[in-house]
Amino acid sequence: MRIGIDGRSIEGSRSGVGRYVFELCRGLGRLLPDAEFYVYSQVPVEMPVRSPRWHPRLDSHPAAKYMKRLVWFKLRCGAMCAADGLDVFWGSSTLLPPLPAGVRTVVTVYDLNYKVVPETMPSFLRWGHVLFFRRDVARADAVISISQGTRARLRDLLGIESQAVVQPSVDERFGPRSETEVSAVLAKYKIAAPYILGVSTLEPRKNMALTVRVFERLKEAGLIPRHKLVLAGGGGWKNRKLLETAAANRDIILTGYADDADLPPLYCGASLFMFPSLYEGFGIPVLEALRCGVRVVASDIPELREAGGADAVYARPNDDAMFEAAKTALSMPKPAPVTRLVPSWEDGAEKMVPLLAASGKRIRFLRTGPAVRSV
Repeated sequence: MRIGIDGRSIEGSRSGVGRYVFELCRGLGRLLPDAEFYVYSQVPVEMPVRSPRWHPRLDSHPAAKYMKRLVWFKLRCGAMCAADGLDVFWGSSTLLPPLPAGVRTVVTVYDLNYKVVPETMPSFLRWGHVLFFRRDVARADAVISISQGTRARLRDLLGIESQAVVQPSVDERFGPRSETEVSAVLAKYKIAAPYILGVSTLEPRKNMALTVRVFERLKEAGLIPRHKLVLAGGGGWKNRKLLETAAANRDIILTGYADDADLPPLYCGASLFMFPSLYEGFGIPVLEALRCGVRVVASDIPELREAGGADAVYARPNDDAMFEAAKTALSMPKPAPVTRLVPSWEDGAEKMVPLLAASGKRIRFLRTGPAVRSV
């Protein structure tokens, strides 16, 4: 079986979606030992699996790397897929390219930003979703949502049902770290404890400006006289005012994109993790922080409650509510790391196999452990 994958989400520094796709690719590679995988991109990507069965498909057209990602995907990717004779295509960034008849399609839906918080999206991306999102998801042979909350919104807002929920997992490295490890990472980013932490791309939907305002208000109230505010994440858009505010406040540290290996020590060293996002499809950072034993304050939305359960403090994403929630969380004893089980990446990949394999081809499927079966 030949499986095509939209590789745009794993281009460059991987965000939460990129990590999700990367890890599930690795799981699929283990579970489907006879399949051939084709990863399509307009710039070079790090392949999730190094194997003769995994084929990077980098567009060699001279203009490819200059195109907007959506334009490239809609105009160029489909022809590349056709040349490879795919059996199935995984729309790992939700949308689909034009594909030959007979190619099975599976899409993953992470969120419905363009419906819930359209004002937080760049205009070109927003209009791209207005034009293509519902059409592409509706014509897919199978739809995967990343949370029950996303599944419900997809049904309620677009009338489309998901065939499966494949929730993000958390890497085993997210857990308690030694003082030596924490100190080394803090030194790398020139951070001195104590500090409050925020982790996200600096974009309007993540609402990091609210974290800054709450931090400044806690300072003014004399509740955190020695604390710094550490914002870890790559640059986004509509963030000029946030960057100016941070530059003018010596107590705010912008790390830029933090390496994946550095995130667990950053979480472990924090007094509080704040995640006041206006909307999320799930909320991986909340779960990561809880696994590291950090107090967590997050927006009170269903998808974040799904990620954090009873272990976080929730508040509406406005100044007063978040300020009171931060005060409450800081007054609580340091929590033990959350050890409740979450689905593994292998579990998620296993849910995907029947959806990918429904193209009619009989394939060998290696389950976790010794069992081998065909679907």
